[in-house]
Amino acid sequence: MNRFMFGYCATIISALLWPSLLSASQAWYCIGVALLFLRWSRLIAGGLFAVAWISLFCQQLLVFDSIDNDAHISVRGEIISLVYRNSDWISADIRVLDNNSSILVTQYMRVAWPLAAKANVGEQWQLKIKPKSISSPLNQGGFNRQRYYLSKHIIGKGKVVAAERIEAVAGVRSSLIRQFTPTVSEFPNGDLILALMLGNKQLITTEHWQGLKQSGTGHLISISGLHLSVLALWCIALMRLALSRFRPTPTANNLHLAAMFALLVCFVYAYLAGFALPTQRALIMLGLVMILSVLRRHSTPFERLLWALFVVLLLDPVSMMSAGFWLSFSALAIILGFSHAQSREISAEVTTLWQRFKRSVSQLWSLQWRLSLLLGVLQMLLFGGAAPLSLLFNLIFVPWFSLVVIPLTFLLMVCYLITGGSQMVTTALLTLLDSAINPLTWSFPLLQSFPYGWVSVSSQLSVIIVYAILAFCILRIITKPMWRYLLIILLLPGLLLLLKPWSDDFRHDWKLHLLDVGQGLSAVIEKQGRAIIYDTGSAFGQDFSYAKQAIIPFLQYRGIADVDHLILSHGDNDHAGGADDLIKQYPQLQLITDLDDHQAMECRPSRFYWQALTVNILGPTSPMSGNNGSCVVQFSDGVSEVLLPGDIEIDAEQALIKQYGDSLSSVLRSRVLVAPHHGSNTSSSNGFIKAVSPELVFYPAGLNNRYGFPKSEVVSRYENASIAQYGVGVNGQLSVNFEQDGVKVNSFRYDISPFWYNRVFEFGVFGNTE
Repeated sequence: MNRFMFGYCATIISALLWPSLLSASQAWYCIGVALLFLRWSRLIAGGLFAVAWISLFCQQLLVFDSIDNDAHISVRGEIISLVYRNSDWISADIRVLDNNSSILVTQYMRVAWPLAAKANVGEQWQLKIKPKSISSPLNQGGFNRQRYYLSKHIIGKGKVVAAERIEAVAGVRSSLIRQFTPTVSEFPNGDLILALMLGNKQLITTEHWQGLKQSGTGHLISISGLHLSVLALWCIALMRLALSRFRPTPTANNLHLAAMFALLVCFVYAYLAGFALPTQRALIMLGLVMILSVLRRHSTPFERLLWALFVVLLLDPVSMMSAGFWLSFSALAIILGFSHAQSREISAEVTTLWQRFKRSVSQLWSLQWRLSLLLGVLQMLLFGGAAPLSLLFNLIFVPWFSLVVIPLTFLLMVCYLITGGSQMVTTALLTLLDSAINPLTWSFPLLQSFPYGWVSVSSQLSVIIVYAILAFCILRIITKPMWRYLLIILLLPGLLLLLKPWSDDFRHDWKLHLLDVGQGLSAVIEKQGRAIIYDTGSAFGQDFSYAKQAIIPFLQYRGIADVDHLILSHGDNDHAGGADDLIKQYPQLQLITDLDDHQAMECRPSRFYWQALTVNILGPTSPMSGNNGSCVVQFSDGVSEVLLPGDIEIDAEQALIKQYGDSLSSVLRSRVLVAPHHGSNTSSSNGFIKAVSPELVFYPAGLNNRYGFPKSEVVSRYENASIAQYGVGVNGQLSVNFEQDGVKVNSFRYDISPFWYNRVFEFGVFGNTE
């Protein structure tokens, strides 16, 4: 084993847990120290070099990390892919081509412009862009879009203000996309065919995306290690068969020739797929493994995998933040391990064609069920859930795609290029390929008849699964019975987590979670695995709501299965936009609101008890429209209180003071206050602050929001009262633990997930972050 490479790879992967990176000068000093350590410890030298290289790499990648949202920038870029389009706009990823862009690192931006621009993949444009940081809401259980963008080298987003085409489409792939798009659009599965052939997903319909997600077969459409590995195996098998007929030899030369031919074919396929970052990684991995198999016949599968891992992480150290990276390497590890095990098996000589066929089918089935099972578990851990039927779907369709669909896809491309785009041949093969994909898409509607299309996995269960996998792996390695008893140690954390809900029944702790839902409000009161939700954040269009994107994933991540009450303060979209989605997900909840379009308990001054907490509804005394009609609610355990006033303004604040008083015994007094109206200067009057007298105030305002919340005047008023202040936009999700011995505040960016990539775009990681 190469200790330098192992130290490098292990250290790069550990960067997922680092709080910060080195500055440029520190990185160069680190390289010097690494050179000195080469003589004494290659393992440490590799680790030090990794620390320096990922820091320097991100320095190059994040040239534009300080983006002024109010200024326009001029960017020359090449359109790499059209992400999606609607009736008015297209969204595209462009490769930055400006002279001031990084030399060592390829940078991308995700931009949107009017559909009338008629942009195509491969074109170069001069763009005037209104930029936007790629920061995103951060909550437990939610999709970390910020880390996803960084792994894809996307350094910023933007809206195109002006555009000028500089260079028309060039290259074989761009021409093929332009020619094939109208042709495949005529077929029911044309959107999936275009994605399989050329890596272009712009045509994939919402129904197909939903079906791929629920069935856990999305990886079959994204060109990655599975596709290249399958194609390589087919090429090797066919080439060896042909060479054995026309050039029989007792040496391994035919195998080496077949491997080189397969690698060439995979390179062509990767080019036609656009050389996207996941495809590049898969090609590098496969190429290194095959080359090492030829040049170093006695190297172990682990050594080949280590070489592939080292080269990939050397060329792109941030790739380890991508889910595709883990899926590709896991698939490759399974294939290598299985192939190595098969090669060591001693079996009887097989002579007849039927016996060869039976052995090949048996080996293929053994490999496929291992891939399906283990990759299914990995997807569950990476994405926080799994489709119950995904295992069955993968057991059926992974072999089907491997044996039929992927070979047909490449055959279609080869025939199209050889025949010069013959209409008859193309149509015949497209019809055949469309029919081959039909079994998958026909099965999608069946998923709707099952009650659990997607089952989320809580953080506790994920930890249990990880420890169980580690125990299983060690069990396979250790042979001495006495040492196997040590596996009990790995099972103890899982046992403790299983007992945790039972032990929580004897505790009185409760939590307030103020979720990051952009410029909106959503708060969750949690106790003993149950919850009350106050407001739901915004919803846009028919498909997006923060209830689906943030609140429900958060509840599932926390293992909260029961939502007892949903309180909607008032009807503004940023407070009640996702109400229908939450009600659909938790139909048993009781709704408290004054909104006319819902059957609910009215928001009138009253009191009820929930999980040993007192819930005081303080106002309004009568229904009214607008911000001052917000439902004001206080939660109390007798020691600590949380006040949620919605969007009330000064008039409503004065009414509450008049009703409940501003003395030391005032009902309004609360330890924690969520600032009314997101920190607007129309709220948080001095009288209201005095009446509530909070120790902590939270601002439910999005980062760099267009309203400028919280206003500086409001911040000054709370500062003058010596009240600690926290903003959701800056910190991400804010969680307050009300424990028996005090109150503790945790923020996502600094406490829950205090890693460098969660803060890099707002505050920088190369110096002072304050």
